[in-house]
Amino acid sequence: MKILFLAEIKWRYLRTRKQQILRRFPKDWQILFIEPYAVGKDNRFRPQREENIVYLTVPYFKNFPQRWLQCLLQVSLVRGVVIVLNALWLSSILRSTGFRRPEIVMVSNIYYAPILRLLLRNRPVIYECNDDHLSFPLTPVWAKNYFLSLCRRAERITCSSQALCEIIPPAAREKTVLIGNGVDISLFSRTMDAPPEALQKIPRPILLYLGALSEWIDFDLLERIAATHQDKTLALVGPVAAAMRPRLQRLLAAPNVWHLGEVNHDEIAAYIFAANVCLIPFVKNQLTRGVNPNKLYEYLAAGKAVVSIDISPEVVALQHEIFLASDPQSFLQQIDQALLQTHGRREQRRALAAANDWQEKANQMVRLIKEVCEKR
Repeated sequence: MKILFLAEIKWRYLRTRKQQILRRFPKDWQILFIEPYAVGKDNRFRPQREENIVYLTVPYFKNFPQRWLQCLLQVSLVRGVVIVLNALWLSSILRSTGFRRPEIVMVSNIYYAPILRLLLRNRPVIYECNDDHLSFPLTPVWAKNYFLSLCRRAERITCSSQALCEIIPPAAREKTVLIGNGVDISLFSRTMDAPPEALQKIPRPILLYLGALSEWIDFDLLERIAATHQDKTLALVGPVAAAMRPRLQRLLAAPNVWHLGEVNHDEIAAYIFAANVCLIPFVKNQLTRGVNPNKLYEYLAAGKAVVSIDISPEVVALQHEIFLASDPQSFLQQIDQALLQTHGRREQRRALAAANDWQEKANQMVRLIKEVCEKR
């Protein structure tokens, strides 16, 4: 089996759903992962290999913060030139890597829709819908046509949440398959002898958020947490989006807020185990309504008390296992309740996480791929 995956994130970014599932595919399957160009990131234009996965960068469309580039791409002729040049570039990559005729194409980058028509017309396609891409800031209006085209073109559409299934156009909705997010259970089965050094010097109790600090984080809520819970430490672990750096700097003016930077995926369990309460302080909007947070299952795998805003149906469904808030004020109150029950229901939380192991999610995807290929 040869799989071409056209992605909207870097392979070596945070270990997200895509990396977790692809790493668990059969080892005799060959995967070519095409990642986008990103300013200031590690762009690799020569093929890199990680076991059975080859990954490299193609400078194709994504959301651009540069105003001049946004204006330039509003011109359909300019977009057409970019599409043709990248189709030629990708064609060369497919020939040189032995993926000229992959058995299946998986797409999470909606901007590849026109290239599928130009270059991969006869290949079966699975659209991996793991976010509401049209709700991201800076998404151009012309991106909607690519989303609709990809939905029409795909044989199957895999969605990570029920809300994402609902954004698929009605004509294509019968093709959707719900495969939720999960957790690397093996990572949380290890014995933790001591907290990470970075957390040993931090006063307890620790309120932890682990994940990207991006546009879906409610920084106003974080500021209220720091101000209301001055006897606790708010610890943030993860990379910071460029647009959010000024907000983070303002937040760090509070003496009880620490940003510990980005950590290797293999270390995240140690940070979560060291926390007293784990947080999901997201804004409530159309983008987060489709979120089925990986970190929720990671927190639960460590048996931790979790406080979350009721952002999505998947989060609300766990209201009896987590501390659910409907607004910032109730979020602050739920933190106190969670601290009183940090040691309760640990085994129930771990069992719930274990039922969402990434290996089972990968197995579901493998079965779906085989089904699509057999029908072809």
